[in-house]
Amino acid sequence: MTKKPNKIIIVGAGPVGCYLGQLLKQHGFSPLLLEDHAEVGKPVQCAGIFGRGVFEDMRLPVSTRSVINTIDGAHIAFNGTAFDLHRPGVAYIVDRERFDKELSQKLEIEFNTELQEAHRIKDGYILKTSNGEYYADLVVGADGPNSRVRKSLGFSSDMKLYRGYQYRVKMTPARQNQVLVSYVKPFSLFTWLIPEGNGVVRIGTIANNPYQELNAFMEQNGVSGEIVEKNAGAIPIGNCELFKENAALVGDAACQVKPITSGGVYYGMKSAEFLADAIKEGDLSLYAARWAAEFEQEIRICLLLRNIMENMDEDVLKKLFGYLHDNARLVEKIGDFENHSSIIWSLISNPRTYPTIGTLLMGLARNPRFLLRSFLRLPR
Repeated sequence: MTKKPNKIIIVGAGPVGCYLGQLLKQHGFSPLLLEDHAEVGKPVQCAGIFGRGVFEDMRLPVSTRSVINTIDGAHIAFNGTAFDLHRPGVAYIVDRERFDKELSQKLEIEFNTELQEAHRIKDGYILKTSNGEYYADLVVGADGPNSRVRKSLGFSSDMKLYRGYQYRVKMTPARQNQVLVSYVKPFSLFTWLIPEGNGVVRIGTIANNPYQELNAFMEQNGVSGEIVEKNAGAIPIGNCELFKENAALVGDAACQVKPITSGGVYYGMKSAEFLADAIKEGDLSLYAARWAAEFEQEIRICLLLRNIMENMDEDVLKKLFGYLHDNARLVEKIGDFENHSSIIWSLISNPRTYPTIGTLLMGLARNPRFLLRSFLRLPR
């Protein structure tokens, strides 16, 4: 890209697309957002638990009016073993509809406009939609895990889509400020119970059979309240090409998601800042460079851990989880809601971890091919 674009179209008016729109407006651009739904914020496809960084670390002020509860820790369980983590104010529960709508204020958005196909022409892009054709000098795909921009323009990716499913249930949990996380398989597949603080809980799962897993979790934990809402969505885990020619991807469309917890709002909004700056400078390669500098190593480490855990036997996973159980206070001290590799490195550097690492390596040794593939993914 050698010149600043006159016409910018952002496909997708979720929080990342809207935040990017606001940043571009601040830089003097007038982006148009295309949204396939009738309004911003619906349907909800997110558990709605954000770390403090979403409200404290962004370049543009993010309103806290959408916050409905504050979380001070978590109860973590797997296969009959459990422990508590206590961290006051570690996260917020938000009303996602209100959060998204506040980010969309004063943006130009075309609703009920579903992208069908995007293709490159000499000077830009033609976007074919359910509402006619649009022209753009530069197009940004902020259109989620199943991005039409990504597919139409042939961005390379190794992402895998996981299925998420969630109920909102009328119920008052014993602890209003604590999240319950029950691992199906540490540290990739799990079920959660999130208190909204208003007599409603969000109970969801990321699992191979989410509907079955969610209902089994409710039965095991005695959850029998009225289901007032159901949500479902896909979670992209992996890597993706971020730009090509005068097109870019951001947020879930670009697989900018934490591999361990599957949260994407913080990474997506920070990435929108990198992308907005690159567009201002007229060079999209600056976007990929900034992303790599800030997040690439974190993503690679956590993808490696996730890949290893998904291929471990049950007995190895139990021993690893038992080690975390025994070192819960250390995890409390060093844990970072947005930077999970800090926990991994701190635990590895602790001599008490060496027997556990030995157990892990023995588990890997049972699958030599997988062991080789895993070490090829090590950060460089």
